[in-house]
Amino acid sequence: MSNHGKRILIDAVCPDEVRVAVLSNGQIIEFDQEIRNKRRLKGSIYYAIVKRIEPSLQAVFIEYGISKHGFLPFSEISVEYYHISQCEKENLLQLMYNEDQDFAKDVVRNDDKLESVYGDNDQYEGSIDIDGNNIIDDKISCHKKEMNLRGNKSRALFYKMYKVQDVIKVDQKIMVQIIKEERGNKCATFSTFINLIGRYCIFMPNSGKKNSGISRRIDDANDRKNLKNLLNTIKLPKESGVIIRTAGQHRNQKEIEQDLLYLQSIWKNIYNNCSNVNPPALLYIEGDIIKRTLRDFCDESVQDVIVSGNEAYEIAKECVKFMFRNKLRLKLYKGSIPIFTYYKVDSQVIDLYSNKVNLPSGGYLIITSTEALVSIDVNSGRMTGEDSIEETAYKTNIEAVKEIAKQVNLRGLSGLIVIDFIDMLKYRYCRVVESELKEAFKYDRAKVQFGCISAFGLMEISRQRVKQSIFEANTIQCTHCNGVGRVRSLESISADILREIRYSANKHRNKSININVVTNEQMISYIFNNKRNHVYDIEKEFNVIIKLSVNRVFNISDFSLSIEKGCEKDVYSEDVVNLFTVNYKNTKIIASVEKDRDMNHNVKNNHVDTWSRKWLRKIFYAS
Repeated sequence: MSNHGKRILIDAVCPDEVRVAVLSNGQIIEFDQEIRNKRRLKGSIYYAIVKRIEPSLQAVFIEYGISKHGFLPFSEISVEYYHISQCEKENLLQLMYNEDQDFAKDVVRNDDKLESVYGDNDQYEGSIDIDGNNIIDDKISCHKKEMNLRGNKSRALFYKMYKVQDVIKVDQKIMVQIIKEERGNKCATFSTFINLIGRYCIFMPNSGKKNSGISRRIDDANDRKNLKNLLNTIKLPKESGVIIRTAGQHRNQKEIEQDLLYLQSIWKNIYNNCSNVNPPALLYIEGDIIKRTLRDFCDESVQDVIVSGNEAYEIAKECVKFMFRNKLRLKLYKGSIPIFTYYKVDSQVIDLYSNKVNLPSGGYLIITSTEALVSIDVNSGRMTGEDSIEETAYKTNIEAVKEIAKQVNLRGLSGLIVIDFIDMLKYRYCRVVESELKEAFKYDRAKVQFGCISAFGLMEISRQRVKQSIFEANTIQCTHCNGVGRVRSLESISADILREIRYSANKHRNKSININVVTNEQMISYIFNNKRNHVYDIEKEFNVIIKLSVNRVFNISDFSLSIEKGCEKDVYSEDVVNLFTVNYKNTKIIASVEKDRDMNHNVKNNHVDTWSRKWLRKIFYAS
């Protein structure tokens, strides 16, 4: 492989999962995957029904599928759906036109993506220049936050003119697009402002007025001027707009117009389908991962695309034929070794699941995802060789910056990210690290906001959520620790067991009982090796017999305790007249009374390792 070219690998041999890796010099720089039953829904368009209006939230809840409900903020509802006169609608559209620069901030646009700014961490100032008939001036204000605040105030004044309960009705039919997928207990968020993403541009068929824009990542003055002139010559339908993506920077008018015509044909089909379906219904779904990969990652720097899997190859072949006029080099991988293994990618993918990332000079990162934020801890480790602690901290932090940007992108981390850098006393070093971090995220496809390094060495960044993280997509909550990440020690749990034994023995003092304790193998071994005298003291003090049994199904923190009444005091007795069981599994107490002697027999046969129980009893009582 050339050192100057990129290579895209598509692994689609497994029918349930497609994996994509973009390589540069053999190293992963982009990674994505799609599982069959977890397909990406963001960007999908539905014909929905308004089910509930919430005046307190100034929003509505819609039904977009069978038993599927979504959240639609009032600020994301187009004027065309308002139950007002046509004259009022025209006046509102004119007002929007006059306040164009302020209202352009209603929708946050990072490079080529469009995101709602409604109540999340992904609230960013616009990154695409927008205008009514002409393109906004190239000047980027250094007071972005102040400008965004003014835009939000203008939006608030606009929506204060009406209340959602006054202009939207229950059971109203409405066309919506997912702008934020459901996550946890949060339902999906929708918008009525449709955006269709092509290879070179984004078409906005119902933006409310003619909007034309250029990605701010296109910073070359001559290119921007040429694209402005190009946009002014493009004929758009009424109340629609177009945004030139970064990929369209060096494209001619014919290529841009062809891409736009394709998006307009998609919109025409979507619009016509509305009259032929009964809501709720799916009208349009964005292409699968193969089409998205070819659309978003293929440019002049890509040397070739190698696909493993015949069906995926045919899909990619059709996309290349349409998008690239067969100019992209596409290959079918026929090797017997899995494609990711052959190109030494598998080991790099496996490393993405580790919370520890090593740095070149001996330092390392610890990456921890929590409900509220993602923490990244920078450690110097065994890094040495610098003249002072300050220099060691500075060099480690500089090394960490590039790796942090890489890991955040590959793992799909988003929301609030807090980086704990090694403390640096020099103000200049702190500013350099901040600058290097911003530079490292320069080509990130998501929108990223940066804070400053605090007095405690912490730096906050906020990254737009563009996809599920690798942990959300591929992991589940640990059944042992219940997602905490740690379990209680053997010493702590054994103390609980002994307390419960003592409580039960005291409760049935002098009643000739056996106390049966069933728990994990490790716990049994720990009690025999470390708490044998405690068990013996309880037996002697309360005149009871304590039996310990193994259940390999139990986790380390699980145990159950049962009382046998009216039994012979033979430690090998298998007869039970009454069984009173208290189950402490996962710290929840469940009590039940059983009179059937066979119940105890079934418990022993199904759950308890009888051989281990008898063997451990012999050891215990022989000592």
